[in-house]
Amino acid sequence: MYCDLSLEQRHLYRMKCESFVGNLLKWMRIQMGKTNQDEYWDGYNTRKLIANIISIVVSGDDLIIELSDYHEYNTVDHDLITIQGVIGLEGLNGVYYHDNTKGPFPLDRHSRYKYYIRGIVPHLTGVWDGNSGVSIAAKYRIQWASNDYHLPINWNPIIGMSNQAVKASDLCLPGYFKRGCTQGAVSITSLITDQESSKFTLSRPFTNMSGAIRDIKEIGIMSGDYRSAYMLMARDVLGAPISLGDTSTLSLDYEIISMIENFNQDTDAGGTNGGWTENFMYILHRIANPSAQYNWENEFHFTAGLGGGGTGVNFSYDRNLHGWQFGVRVGESNKFVSMTDQSLTPDSAEINGIPHGYGDGELVHHGTHIGELVIDDVANEVYFPVERIFENRGTTPITVREIGLFGNKNNSSNISPHLLARKALAPVDQFTIGAGETAKVTFNCKAIV
Repeated sequence: MYCDLSLEQRHLYRMKCESFVGNLLKWMRIQMGKTNQDEYWDGYNTRKLIANIISIVVSGDDLIIELSDYHEYNTVDHDLITIQGVIGLEGLNGVYYHDNTKGPFPLDRHSRYKYYIRGIVPHLTGVWDGNSGVSIAAKYRIQWASNDYHLPINWNPIIGMSNQAVKASDLCLPGYFKRGCTQGAVSITSLITDQESSKFTLSRPFTNMSGAIRDIKEIGIMSGDYRSAYMLMARDVLGAPISLGDTSTLSLDYEIISMIENFNQDTDAGGTNGGWTENFMYILHRIANPSAQYNWENEFHFTAGLGGGGTGVNFSYDRNLHGWQFGVRVGESNKFVSMTDQSLTPDSAEINGIPHGYGDGELVHHGTHIGELVIDDVANEVYFPVERIFENRGTTPITVREIGLFGNKNNSSNISPHLLARKALAPVDQFTIGAGETAKVTFNCKAIV
């Protein structure tokens, strides 16, 4: 991912961005298999309006935050709020939880518009400027609900004024510059794909109307629909602040790109290569689009973990699918990976990898397993495994020379398998599943910040 920054239509520089933060992989993991959620922002029951902070009052060691609007909805209280963009009062911007084990400063709701942040006052310095700062609330759930739509659609570039270090677990831009900032319309380019890469660009202008100079220190991308809780997708801290004068305009052009690792090399001589394919980028482009809508077309876009063997799996009451065609699959071709690959065994698309079965040249595809999501702020990475066990019940050995990850890419509620990622294996990485043997193959999905 890269970003071009322009001030008053004059290009400043192009920067290589940090990777996506944890929320993107949380969403991927859930959509891959309708798996149970671990600390995921609810998209159904909680009001997600961005509320302005209208009062900050000290009460002993506690702080009372009064908002311009209330967050809870349908009698369901949220579990956290993020305070962002407060100027002058250092140490307040951040995420606050009701559960004391989540952090040192527990959150209590005092009324429909007021919230206590307990014990934070001794840790604050400075004085609030009186007209900055917003709050966003969210409800955490631990169980998937079929009527919840969690897709992080309508991606919006955003800017902020905090140089707090980027972490994989970031949920917000602490210094989010929204009040006093005119955030322009988001535009998106078409998806552009060649054999080596696939990319699109999100653009947005920001005009400072605060009446004062603002030092922009951070940029990011946030999903923009209230039902997806304004989830942060990416965040970067600039190498040096950009001084944004009153009425001046800063423009961001985020280029989101997927590139094949070691493209066009001879895998027998040069080693393993691979990456996410155009189908994966198509899905990101679709949900990032400013005009993306919540519907079943989006809901089933990324289903990759249907599991099951060769008997099919009843994903919902009106669908009976061949589960072995989704998730991890293997093949016998190690031709170099191209971004435009649509199948395993790319020279013979009708083969498309090793089929499910019990005879020679076939493998039993046991159910896909999607592992736990790990967000590691020490190593600054987020990952989860997609795993499958393959069993050879035939009489001849099978050598695996490629691994693929299959999911869904349709513009309707229909579900059909599409290749989302492919890895062609060098001889040293290939392995053989002999007659009567089993092998577990793991595809790790990872973002490194």
